[in-house]
Amino acid sequence: MRKAEVLLAGLGGQGVQLAGDILARACTLAGRQVSVLPSYGAEARGTLIRTEVVIADEEIIYPGVLEPDIFVAFSQEAYDHFLPLIMPQTVIFYDSASVTPQEIRDGVTRQHAIPAMAAAAELGDAKAANMIMLGALATASNLVPQLELRQILSEGPSKRAETSIRALDKGMELAAGTVGR
Repeated sequence: MRKAEVLLAGLGGQGVQLAGDILARACTLAGRQVSVLPSYGAEARGTLIRTEVVIADEEIIYPGVLEPDIFVAFSQEAYDHFLPLIMPQTVIFYDSASVTPQEIRDGVTRQHAIPAMAAAAELGDAKAANMIMLGALATASNLVPQLELRQILSEGPSKRAETSIRALDKGMELAAGTVGR
């Protein structure tokens, strides 16, 4: 892997910042260079937020996302707002309960619906949708080994860690069923 730019976006309270932080920590643990730029308004809950994560094997010159390789949309507002930044090579993951995808210009066809909110509800924790999306991202890319993600998640309180790891596994399962198509 040379360099990957990941843009995660949604509404405050959806766990976008946490997902970006966990992704960055796991990549650092795997020995990669990482830059994380969170962005959110003063009234974070319910407002548009994003986290930019740049992952590289060499020194990162510019810490922000210029041309996302992966875009993860947790809400329709985020999807619509950041869609103009999407490049032909960008892989898009979106929560199918929150986002109605648009036809993308210039032949970009790699959009993957992940039913993160529905799967989180099935797991009994609506707040786990962010870990489901993180699992989908991990399965569909070589960005971070699963072992490091599990290690980071297991550092939390035991009940939360167990739920987060189950959600991560569910996201990996969901992505394995959609990404290969």
